[in-house]
Amino acid sequence: MPRLPDLVSGFKVLREIDINSIRNQAEAQFHMAIIGDIGGSKSTLITQLLSGPGVSEPLNPVPISEQRLDQDLFVQSYGVVILMLDATQAEHPLEQQVFKKLHSYKVPIIIAYNKSDLLENPSATFNEAMRWPGSEVIAITATDRQTLLRKLVPALLRIYKGREVLLARHLPLFREPVSRKLIEDTSFINATYSFATGLAEINLFFDLPLNITDMVMLTKNQALMAYKIALSFDLPSDWHETIPKLATVVGTAFLWRLIARQLVGLIPVFGIIPKVAVSYAGTYTVGQAIYQWCANNEKVNPRTLRSAFNQALERGREVARTMVARRNSGLFDDSKGASSK
Repeated sequence: MPRLPDLVSGFKVLREIDINSIRNQAEAQFHMAIIGDIGGSKSTLITQLLSGPGVSEPLNPVPISEQRLDQDLFVQSYGVVILMLDATQAEHPLEQQVFKKLHSYKVPIIIAYNKSDLLENPSATFNEAMRWPGSEVIAITATDRQTLLRKLVPALLRIYKGREVLLARHLPLFREPVSRKLIEDTSFINATYSFATGLAEINLFFDLPLNITDMVMLTKNQALMAYKIALSFDLPSDWHETIPKLATVVGTAFLWRLIARQLVGLIPVFGIIPKVAVSYAGTYTVGQAIYQWCANNEKVNPRTLRSAFNQALERGREVARTMVARRNSGLFDDSKGASSK
């Protein structure tokens, strides 16, 4: 019987993907400037951005500059600027001057109305959005982490679309939401791949309900997801060093055996919905195990893996039923299921 695929073997088949581009993007220079008036909670916001799971010591160098409105601005060195305004003030003349200078250099800008919790109607702030053309305008409270996760994180992810790992590597606040997105996206990609291919028929010779070739493809996507999560947590970018460690955290061969046991009762009425569901659930479980290890240096035990897999299975069934409905209505597109690249 051939050896079941694991993260290491899955990663080795990524030769057709330019791994260097993923690593280089994650390690690219990143410099954010937070500009605002004295006492405008800039330091508080920086502390929030640099706090997150998996942080054991301060980042060096710190990728954020704190600047007053009256300081000289080194605009060319900024990858993105957060211009903080006091939401309780009606006018912001100095901020307008700074904004015009930044805007002339085409620097991505987020206008952050701070202290929005003190307003009776925070949404009214956005009536002035036309004063800040071409920028993201949000209402936040720097001391309230949840408002940052709801407002600031999505705004920065829109600016850095496709470069989420870069943000998470430099700003720990982003590690949990970016990891969650990577896990959900890859789980959906693997589910879509399984739906598009049908995962062939049950291969009784291998005593598995999945085709080995398809399992390699799914494991490859899982390995790439694991690598991106590791990069998000500022782990070494050399995959020869990182991926073997992750493979010991969650043996995906164990998961495929678990899947086989879960599905054996479905023979011979094995259908597309359980096939898609287990592809989704297996990938989701791998992602959660990798995240827990990176965030808490905590290895997930087999019993917890089984529990996580069973919980994800129901979500996988929902995804599968949605795909079947979309296929029946002619809306399904299988072009997104080949790879998580």
